[in-house]
Amino acid sequence: MKQIVIAALLALVAVMPVASQQRDICPFVQITPERLPNLTIPRSGHCIFYVNGDLTVAGGHTTSFVPTPTAEYYDGTKWHQVEMAYSHDNSFTVVLHSGEVIIGGGHEEPLGIGQTFMLERYNPMTHTCEGFGCLDRRRSLANATLLDNGCVIISGNHYADDAIGCYDGHSQVGHVKDVVQGRSNPYILPVTSDDAVIIGGCDTRQKTPDTIWADRVKGEAFHVPLLERWKLVYTDQPFNSFICATSDHNYLLTATDESGQLGIVEMHDTCFSLLPTACPIPMQSQWGPIFYKGPVIVDSLRQRGYVMGVDSLYHRQYILSIDYARQPAGLTLYYTDSMEQATITIPVVTPDGDLILAGGIPNNNYKPLSTVWLYHFGTAPSSDTLHAALIPIWLWVVLAVVAVGVLAYIFLYVRCRKNRAVVISPISDDAGNKTAELMERVCQLMDEEQLYLRNDLKLQDVAIRLSTNSSYVSESINSCRGQSFSQFVNTYRVHHAQKLLRQQPDIKTSTVATNSGFSTEGSFFRNFKAVTGMTPREWLGNQQ
Repeated sequence: MKQIVIAALLALVAVMPVASQQRDICPFVQITPERLPNLTIPRSGHCIFYVNGDLTVAGGHTTSFVPTPTAEYYDGTKWHQVEMAYSHDNSFTVVLHSGEVIIGGGHEEPLGIGQTFMLERYNPMTHTCEGFGCLDRRRSLANATLLDNGCVIISGNHYADDAIGCYDGHSQVGHVKDVVQGRSNPYILPVTSDDAVIIGGCDTRQKTPDTIWADRVKGEAFHVPLLERWKLVYTDQPFNSFICATSDHNYLLTATDESGQLGIVEMHDTCFSLLPTACPIPMQSQWGPIFYKGPVIVDSLRQRGYVMGVDSLYHRQYILSIDYARQPAGLTLYYTDSMEQATITIPVVTPDGDLILAGGIPNNNYKPLSTVWLYHFGTAPSSDTLHAALIPIWLWVVLAVVAVGVLAYIFLYVRCRKNRAVVISPISDDAGNKTAELMERVCQLMDEEQLYLRNDLKLQDVAIRLSTNSSYVSESINSCRGQSFSQFVNTYRVHHAQKLLRQQPDIKTSTVATNSGFSTEGSFFRNFKAVTGMTPREWLGNQQ
């Protein structure tokens, strides 16, 4: 029997590296997009959005890099072209609370030259456009975001001065303030009902700054050291920052380090941190390097983000899927078979959770595409399911280990039955009382020794301190509190953070997170909002 135990241990040691390696691999999954009817004209540098139930594209440039004064909408069968008041190539769009769409700025001439003042309104009910005003300055490659108070914040420019402007719905776009750092196609990320953070990967001449500053609509600009190590990925395709929002005032951004490795940056309440992932983001496939383009496109309903990529020859489309609600986030890389032309453009998430790519360029601004592709992600499996699909490679080895282990357990159980050490067990005739008693001891341990301040605290650590079994501790917490061990500990951490915030209102949130036992600021913000329903800033404001 000793030989059986040794064989079981050797088999387990042999399979552990394989299992570990499997966990570190990002699943590669082939996906076949559905071809939808082509756009009425080829276009790139256009805006894409859903409004009044219709998929709509507006502006951009067509063949020979000539701006087009048209929009078009898809009724589920075909595309219908709409005449616009002006041409808007690399402009911005914002869907207002009323359902109307504001379209502004863009290049003045073909070939992506110059900027314009032009501003117009699109009515999705009548499918008509009208010019109604002008911007605070000539702009192209600007961005705009609607705040909860109804104001539209505008910032960014291309080879021209930048500043923050505001459209309040009743007047022309007004000047709010100058910026500390000019940007091309920046992120504009709302952080309150009347404030937003403005940040970008390139200045107005498309150069990457060495020092990164974030401007605010209200308040002072602030320095972001993380984004000097992880440079934001720049895109010259129009996008609205709301596509990056995972929830109210929480965002995911793409960035690369000096080696070119892609990472995902989280912004929570003006704090930036790197999103932990279950495995490294793959930068290579069997066909060569992968080039990721553009921002994270978030499907907040399904808690999934997507980053678009292509190969060096633009023959394959890659789509990195991020299950950001997991800790660490799960990754899956989807890829197509060889295509006639993959595209660089910003997709849109459909109400069903799919992705649509319309138009865009392969590798030539003078020859945009008219193709439209639908990627069925609404029913795509999660990264957990796909990781599980890797198991059959070594499943038979695991089953063999389990079989040997069962035999060894039977032998050891018989041998040790008379000499078993007595442990605390909530399983008895008065199981309910034992469970409550163990729960009381767990809470006493937490209150007196503050084990939750250890960011590496594990269920087994608590069980060892109480001389009991991990499963008993877990069952007690679940039965008495209706929580998992992780939720239980994080609730203690949040309460500790609240004490720190009350005692020191000016304390840095990064310090609060570290001193409360959280391993990252991202984890701190997620759990604080899960427990209180508010961000730390909002909660602190309610205490005053």
